[in-house]
Amino acid sequence: MRMFNDRVDSDEDEPNDVSRSWTPEQQIAHMLGLCEAQMESALADSDKAVDALIKAFTGLADTTRSMGAAAEQLPEAQRDAATSQVNRQVDAISEQMAAAVVALQFYDKLTQRLGHVRYSLSTLAMFVCDRTQTNQREQWQRLFSTLRRLYRTEEEREIFQLMVEGASADEARAQIEQRGDDSSTRPGDIELF
Repeated sequence: MRMFNDRVDSDEDEPNDVSRSWTPEQQIAHMLGLCEAQMESALADSDKAVDALIKAFTGLADTTRSMGAAAEQLPEAQRDAATSQVNRQVDAISEQMAAAVVALQFYDKLTQRLGHVRYSLSTLAMFVCDRTQTNQREQWQRLFSTLRRLYRTEEEREIFQLMVEGASADEARAQIEQRGDDSSTRPGDIELF
């Protein structure tokens, strides 16, 4: 199946088999597939960057432990002053690394949520190609039920429910943002999902 013609010509120039197989639903499915592929590519690039950060943190943690161990090896006369100074710096570095690790948890949440979007897009792409399904309200309800089970965070479930109930994307986001401003969750809090 082709999404677009290589040339912008009239349908008369297309071979009969291509023009007969073209449907709006197939075009929608191809565009949804394109969105899914672009997300997958972006996630793959992000994975590389996050892996590099994790390696950097691991190296920093190893270096910090080595500094503490080296301070312990100093002669006793120098050890007390040096050890306390090194320990303060090691503690400060450790606190900063712990804060950075918590901040990086956004990535795990992001990849899970984008994975849900990718699955939704590919499921929808297959769904819209079957006109017998798209014309039946019960089939849409079944699709919604299937997709609803994907969502693990409260925010995802709320957005999904608002959208299924007829809210626009902007309205759903605005309601979620307003609820977020009113909630007791603070930046840096860990949400289990």
